[in-house]
Amino acid sequence: MQNNQGETPDSRPMQPQATFVKQETIHKEKWLSLERVTYKDPTGRQRTWESVERTTKPNVHGSADAVAMVTVLKRLIHYDCIVLVKQFRPALKCNTIEFPAGLIDQGESPKDAAIRELKEETGYTGTILSVSPALALDSGISATSINLVHMQVDGDDPDNLKPSPNLDDGEFIEVLLLPFHKLRKKLDEMAGADLVIDARVYTYASAIEQYDWSVKK
Repeated sequence: MQNNQGETPDSRPMQPQATFVKQETIHKEKWLSLERVTYKDPTGRQRTWESVERTTKPNVHGSADAVAMVTVLKRLIHYDCIVLVKQFRPALKCNTIEFPAGLIDQGESPKDAAIRELKEETGYTGTILSVSPALALDSGISATSINLVHMQVDGDDPDNLKPSPNLDDGEFIEVLLLPFHKLRKKLDEMAGADLVIDARVYTYASAIEQYDWSVKK
């Protein structure tokens, strides 16, 4: 495709890019570290940026440090439900509603981590439908990244009739099953000063609703 000047995207001159220079640890705790990143902006000027990084982050370019599972529970004579978790987040000083999620262990694949974390947090045994590339979460302040894993749970499977989570010490999680076709409505009803909806969950719910609107037009 050509623009008004007759140029195609491939023929345009390469624009200057920002480049990474170095990274230094300012302070480190058990799970998080404060980092100072030095880089050059597109004009060649050297700048610094403060960011937060997980101490467990794999030292492999392009690898995520965690997984989050978008999980649909399917059962006969029931509406399909999204499996979510409610837990207290000290940083927000309140409860949140999120997708089940967890860190990827050293040497573990995103698929194995997703199956393990879903079982631990919700008690459900799921099957994997797809795994995303490593995705940024809050790139303005953090290097944290995740693989978003779409999963499905057969609620009529005997293993899933009475799910029993196996939580780590210090984890206090409530499993929520919200109807797929009313997800955003339910989230709007639950959101408040003492309960924050995770942005990924709300974005997913909004996309479902937007799709339904486009189909009905």
